[in-house]
Amino acid sequence: MKTLTQLHHYGFECSPPEFEFCPPPSLLSCVQLRSGQVKLFNLQVSLNFWQNADAIRWFCYRGGFTLQRRPKQHVVCLHHFERPMKFDRNLDGRTRREITAKGDIAFLPADVPAMLRPVRDDPQRVLSFSYLVFEPSYLAEFASSSGIGRPLDFIPRFATPDPLLHQITAALTSAPRINDPAANLFIETLFNAACARILHNYAEVRYPLSGPPRLTDDQLRAAIDYIHDHIREPLELRSISRAAGLSEFHFARLFKAATGDTPFQFVTRTRMKRAKQLLRNTRLPIFEIAERVGYRKPSHFSARFHAVSGCSPDTYRRSAER
Repeated sequence: MKTLTQLHHYGFECSPPEFEFCPPPSLLSCVQLRSGQVKLFNLQVSLNFWQNADAIRWFCYRGGFTLQRRPKQHVVCLHHFERPMKFDRNLDGRTRREITAKGDIAFLPADVPAMLRPVRDDPQRVLSFSYLVFEPSYLAEFASSSGIGRPLDFIPRFATPDPLLHQITAALTSAPRINDPAANLFIETLFNAACARILHNYAEVRYPLSGPPRLTDDQLRAAIDYIHDHIREPLELRSISRAAGLSEFHFARLFKAATGDTPFQFVTRTRMKRAKQLLRNTRLPIFEIAERVGYRKPSHFSARFHAVSGCSPDTYRRSAER
């Protein structure tokens, strides 16, 4: 199996902490938010190991998530199998034989007994899958801020197609490679979209999602003013939505409806607009312009500027001088 190379944490990269697997699947990457309240694990495991395990107990890292017979977190298992695979899955006392393939998910609510065993197949086969893991308190807080009444009753789900959650996790997997100070906005928005999907499809709630139909002019102006005033800082969805007086979920949805951009797109566009003004009207060096619009590394600024504008900052400055 592949060896573990690198762990991706919300918005930055670092060497992995002390890992202990027994025995080890391969943890390809991990993205997490809010001190680990939400995590996405991307893994591979050989079918030979899975078939010989008495129970599936994968310690992803010390103090982290353990998939076992009765998980303490809400777990979305996302299958990336290129060929269909047979499993015997037990959820909350019910057993079903599944034929699951790429694009399917199973939902394991916290404290619901669960077990998964593969039906014999090629023992050398390597399976790729992901776990999207939510602390119950995080989903409860998200539900409350989004106008959902308690109690929340989460419904165990056997394998079923859910293309949207797979698209979200694919975007989350690529997020740490975004060399942009607004990458955290992108990650927060994606995790919130996953939360909303789970509450909509996998929970019985007292009240549906509710909220204002649109941003008022004052709310939109407050959000935009906050972005402009803090453009040099690593902006987060929570801080911008608070400036508008809304929950993160409602703000992200209504902001896009009002502006046509996600918060991530709007912040990036604002940074590039400010950079162009500085390139045209000042002789500041590129590294200082990068810092003024929120980029710690000039190389990341130059790459983003080129992606948005189609040319390097130096080329743009020379063309503006003609």
